[in-house]
Amino acid sequence: MARPAVEVRDAGTGDVDVLMELYASARFDQAQLRASVENVRARLVRALTSGEVRVLLAFCGSEPAGYALLTTSPLLPLGNCAGPSIEHLHVVPGLRRRGVGRALLRRAVHVAESEGADQIACTVLPGDRDYTRYLARLGFAPVVVRRAVSLSVLRRRLSDGPAAAVHTTDVVARRRSLRARLARSGGGVEVPTAS
Repeated sequence: MARPAVEVRDAGTGDVDVLMELYASARFDQAQLRASVENVRARLVRALTSGEVRVLLAFCGSEPAGYALLTTSPLLPLGNCAGPSIEHLHVVPGLRRRGVGRALLRRAVHVAESEGADQIACTVLPGDRDYTRYLARLGFAPVVVRRAVSLSVLRRRLSDGPAAAVHTTDVVARRRSLRARLARSGGGVEVPTAS
């Protein structure tokens, strides 16, 4: 039996339920995605309505198979070459290796060409080796690395300052040394912990 052809079309606000099911599949597949489904639904509707994003929706026959969420911006903030950026590409795990990802990327190329762009960027989560390899086989190469930190962690690290960092390092080193000595001597003294 022949596999059904993959069809890709632009998604609209009427496709939000289908997109949210696919997003839930992506959340299961990629645990790094932390936004709640309800929060994503509201932002997705706003972004589709305003034209802030473009979502390509793929089907295998009548079954939703994946999506690509595109934005348009320069590759670098002060650059002059704007083009689509695939912020998220997801294919339902059970429908992989059927050409769904390639069909979504073909459509993204068409979008890029219609916008006059000469390149497409793609966001990749740091631990997603399979996706990184897939994109590399298609010619995508690393351009920039973006790192993120929660505000509470950064605030804490910035407020500690260099003297506090040295103090913390000293405390940790002393604690490890004490534990090692106790382990060698078989001592039953309790090692104090930081409060």
